[in-house]
Amino acid sequence: MEENKKIKVHILASSHPQFDEILDFPPEGVEYEIDRVKAVYHGWFAEKRMALHGFLMGFLPIPRMTHTATDADLVHSTRGILQIKQKKPWIIDLESGGIFVSFQYPALKNPITKEIIIRALKSKNCKKILPQSKAAKDNLMKVLDCGEFEDKIEILYLAMRPCPKKRINRQDKKVILSFIGKEFYGKGGHDLLKAYEILTQKYNNLELKFKGDIPPEYMPLVKKLKGFRVVEGHLPREKLFDEMYLSSDIFVLPTHVDNYGVVFLEAMSAGLPLVGATSFTVPELIEDGKNGFLINSSYSWENYLYKYGRLDEKTVSRDWQKLHPEIISQLVDKLSILIENKKLREKMGKESRKMIEEKDGKFSIAKRNKQLKKIYEEALKK
Repeated sequence: MEENKKIKVHILASSHPQFDEILDFPPEGVEYEIDRVKAVYHGWFAEKRMALHGFLMGFLPIPRMTHTATDADLVHSTRGILQIKQKKPWIIDLESGGIFVSFQYPALKNPITKEIIIRALKSKNCKKILPQSKAAKDNLMKVLDCGEFEDKIEILYLAMRPCPKKRINRQDKKVILSFIGKEFYGKGGHDLLKAYEILTQKYNNLELKFKGDIPPEYMPLVKKLKGFRVVEGHLPREKLFDEMYLSSDIFVLPTHVDNYGVVFLEAMSAGLPLVGATSFTVPELIEDGKNGFLINSSYSWENYLYKYGRLDEKTVSRDWQKLHPEIISQLVDKLSILIENKKLREKMGKESRKMIEEKDGKFSIAKRNKQLKKIYEEALKK
């Protein structure tokens, strides 16, 4: 590359908000040619479409792949989409090894499917493979034989912009908890509701702002909970922060289903202490006792994958839908500590913010861009 010449990168990104953080804040000296795929992840039609896709993958397990025609210097492919017959150098990021087959893990046992994926990843034009977390890297290594391209694998964490607005300085004595999660049982919503019910019997100053779906069978409980409020509808980013983060004291999400949990990063950028379960990437986001508390759980989706070799919907749904007394008890204990100790909440919230805001913060844009710029430069040298 000529000195001072910008690196032009064709970046393939989905509509997921996580990509706003790279498209809005590219590394210095990098110009993105944006190819953003429009996709809807929620709603009746999206659910039926994904179910049909999973069914068809059982018969024709074709990996996610494309060929990108571009004049850019290199291609940055995201969401596990392989570049086939690509003459340009390319890199790829992924949230788990299953992304190549849309999380239909049995497809990775098909020898032809595996060969297509491995051949693409070991090709000379594939320069880097970027798992978004250590958990994602470990998963990739477990579901694919990475021996021929292990040297290309490098963890690149997602980053988050610091929230530009300050926390709302409330004069009341309330302690407000917030929860954001679409899949009620997979996100541990029912365990949180039961824990909150117990907490309201101990404390009379609580509020829980709950953004997510609630099944009919839990509506009787919801109606009698003190200080419980459902936040409905789609909220633009600024409104979401005002409503769910900046006016809250604790962010809690005992999820079993997330690969990452971008909402944790959003809560961190707003300076909140976190409470979450030991599921996949979450222990890399929450440093237990530093910026929040971890709840020990054996219900992470990856445990089912490694035990059964697939994510059996019937087994997973059965286990997730039951109440988990051991999780409820831990939620009550950890949330009680934070409810009773404002100074600890503030201290942990500041630690969360540091991970986002400081130049060398684990999830800072500055640190991500420094690493990514180097990856781009090295990809063009080879």
